[in-house]
Amino acid sequence: MPKVTVIMPSLNVRKYIRPCIESVLSQRLKEIEILAIDAGSTDGTLEILEEYAGDDERLRIIQSDKKSYGYQVNLGIESAEGEYIGIVETDDIISPNMYERLYQIAVTQNLEYVKGGFAQFVESESGLQWRQSGGRCASDADLLGKCISPRNMPELAIQDYYIWAGIYRKDFLKDIRLSETPGAAFQDIGFIYQVLSKAERAMYIADELYYYRQTNGNSSFNKNGFRYLIEEYKNIRKISLRKSDIWRQAYYERLFRQTVGRFQRMAVSGRYWEETEDDIRALRNMLRKAEMDGDFTPDKLDEVNRKIYHELQNDSRIIFENECRVFEPKVKKLQALRNFVGDGDAVIFGCGKYGRYIYALLESHMPERIKAFCDNDMSLWNTSIQDIQVYKPEEAAERYRNCGYIIANAKSAEVIKEQLLKLGITESRIFVYQPDFDVRLFLI
Repeated sequence: MPKVTVIMPSLNVRKYIRPCIESVLSQRLKEIEILAIDAGSTDGTLEILEEYAGDDERLRIIQSDKKSYGYQVNLGIESAEGEYIGIVETDDIISPNMYERLYQIAVTQNLEYVKGGFAQFVESESGLQWRQSGGRCASDADLLGKCISPRNMPELAIQDYYIWAGIYRKDFLKDIRLSETPGAAFQDIGFIYQVLSKAERAMYIADELYYYRQTNGNSSFNKNGFRYLIEEYKNIRKISLRKSDIWRQAYYERLFRQTVGRFQRMAVSGRYWEETEDDIRALRNMLRKAEMDGDFTPDKLDEVNRKIYHELQNDSRIIFENECRVFEPKVKKLQALRNFVGDGDAVIFGCGKYGRYIYALLESHMPERIKAFCDNDMSLWNTSIQDIQVYKPEEAAERYRNCGYIIANAKSAEVIKEQLLKLGITESRIFVYQPDFDVRLFLI
């Protein structure tokens, strides 16, 4: 019997499937079963999967007769032979030690599930990746590394949003399934709610094991997201809503927070989605009815969210406008950077996390404009970052005298600016950019 069955639901992900499947096949834990559940891909995804299956007998392809993420995962759970089950979305990648680490903890501690940390990442057309680390399924750091009983901890319902970050014991999942609505939006909400409200032994660890791709595709700005939330939460209420008052509160608080999350996406799109008004009204009414029935008490929210809840009930446009006010300064800073580079080329002064982030951001929006890095750290000279050479400042100024220079070191910006001026770089070609580490900037 395999130690872990890895379920990979796929549909037309040819662009991403190779790095994903290779990260799964290269796991240090060799005793795994991989079930690729394909829902009728027509872009070459299936052929790539068949290629890998021909080389590794651990990979088995199962054809799904429904284009439904939930149905595909359920099909995988029913077909799994492993002791534990993991799920990998087929545009993501995982760490080589993910399942070895999680399985060892799960077995040693006799857990029904265990989850690790994750990073979000973006990838440019040239293959450049930038990762934003620090993602956790349990935001309460005091929970990490401890055996806990989630069924007695409804607060986890507003911390744990990710189905793919861990592994679940197969016999624990015997009565737990995902919604089988069409498409691939929000169908894991009910699964996570059932897992949390039933699990007696679980653990969250800090190890960063999963890398979650962020794209600018339809999933990021899907205006049907509000409607999908309504459908999924109605389904949860129908099949698995716990009678306990504390779990009902958790259920509605999660619905509220995920509703606000759609307004954040709306703000990134730069436009209020008039066409979603009916769905927003339906969500508002669901929450209001829960409040009247005593299932949801907004006063238990923190002060910021109590205010947002009040805005949702009275004028949801205010939520959109507030989210825009938070995001717009970041967009303006990015636009100023892009205007500075313009049609020309640039050198980034600073090779730390700021410099690498700026490079990834510009590569995403303005490919091939960065010609070099430079840095005062002599240990970096004559090295490269993503095939871009790192130079001594004097050498960079000599080679790239007509380029713009982006200073990626806010603390030493004035000192570096003086240094560049002495090297003959005019002030009009020097720009200080202190980045906002916000993965959403890659989506606009």
